Amino acid sequence: MTTRLRPLATFCLIVTGFFAALVATASAAAQQKTPEVWPMNFILVRNGDCTVSCVQWISAEGIIKPDTAGQFEKFLRKLKGQKLPVVFQSGGGNVDAALEMGRMIRTAGLETAIGRTQLNGCPMLVPRCPEKMVRNGWSEGEVHSGGAYCFSACSWALAGGQVRAAAANARIAVHQITNGRKKPRMHNGRRDLDEISTVPDPALKQMMSDYFDEMGINSADVFAMMGLATPQGLYNVWDAEALKSGIITKVYSESEEPGYVIGGTDVTDPAAPTPAATPVPAVTPMPDELMHLLP
Repeated sequence: MTTRLRPLATFCLIVTGFFAALVATASAAAQQKTPEVWPMNFILVRNGDCTVSCVQWISAEGIIKPDTAGQFEKFLRKLKGQKLPVVFQSGGGNVDAALEMGRMIRTAGLETAIGRTQLNGCPMLVPRCPEKMVRNGWSEGEVHSGGAYCFSACSWALAGGQVRAAAANARIAVHQITNGRKKPRMHNGRRDLDEISTVPDPALKQMMSDYFDEMGINSADVFAMMGLATPQGLYNVWDAEALKSGIITKVYSESEEPGYVIGGTDVTDPAAPTPAATPVPAVTPMPDELMHLLP
């Protein structure tokens, strides 16, 4: 027997289904994070035909998490000593991990830069789309320093470079040094846990000061800029301030971009296995009775 629904019941079912679909869509959208808040990852990128000439760099983008330094250490091992610039774009993150990364970069003798990587075939809103990232080889794309950014903890990882470069319109920003703990505040009889404590942490400040000295950065200048930030905000560092303090050592000209230009004879693949050494045949001395035949 066929069941027939009255118009009102049909309407209610349609409305219920519509709102259920709307809630599901909103929930899925909330779970999708924008690239700016993805955890930082590292990929090798090149632009051009490397058998002739190409540009190569390490792209490091995303939020620095507590385990980011460990991932970076594993990534560096794959380079097998090859030196490429680390190009950062990040909103910051974990300070301890950033300092550890900076020390790794300095030990490896690498340069750093602020830049945004656009992989070939990725949409503009997701410029480093996962489907175009090559994990054990080279991704293809472009890099531009203009308009890129490196905020808070990213600046301290950047400081590890022996040369630290950025475009004139790249953005560097720092914030106050606090212990990061929530400071309870009463609001309408309830605690407001979103209030950040602005009480400086002396131990953290000393740790940062030691790191700045280690990297050749003027800690007094950096702390002064940090003090200009609001408790929940950032202080945008001017190019002259970044150069004077040593956060960067170079400002790119309009014709410069991050990355090393590699010629055909310089091309190496860090992901390729190290070839076995070819044995050198032993040289047998020429008998004395044949020496007179030499010219």
